[in-house]
Amino acid sequence: MAHAMPDLFKIDVKGKAITHARSEMVARGKVVATDEPPERGGTDLFATPLETMLSSFLGCTNVIANYVAGLLKMELRGLEFEVCGHFDTRGVFGKADIGTPFPVIELTVFVLTDAEDAQIEQLKTITGEKCPVSVLLRRAGCEIKENWVRK
Repeated sequence: MAHAMPDLFKIDVKGKAITHARSEMVARGKVVATDEPPERGGTDLFATPLETMLSSFLGCTNVIANYVAGLLKMELRGLEFEVCGHFDTRGVFGKADIGTPFPVIELTVFVLTDAEDAQIEQLKTITGEKCPVSVLLRRAGCEIKENWVRK
């Protein structure tokens, strides 16, 4: 389903610290919460901010891949995702001046489709170029190692 989108629009999110480890944000009336595990002083009730960032990458990949599949007239019966971010903590803890906290992010997308392999490769390439989260991560210096697999 196509929606008319303006060239530029604002996305507003407000938040507050519940504790030193837990935050609650509100976007369009929807609550998003983050927390830390007990070993970092949290209650482990919610995903960490970094896990939430990686989850946003998967959610954005889903939306954009489905959009691109429509442009390519490619039938998708489903997508499944796995992501592994390699987090370099040296910058946070002042041990080193690093270029990016995530030098490598591994993304695996399982594609449920009858499309040809070349079309899956095209879907992968265009999705990576159009997904705003992917673009931000790449421009921040993250190497995204992608593996799109037919399922």
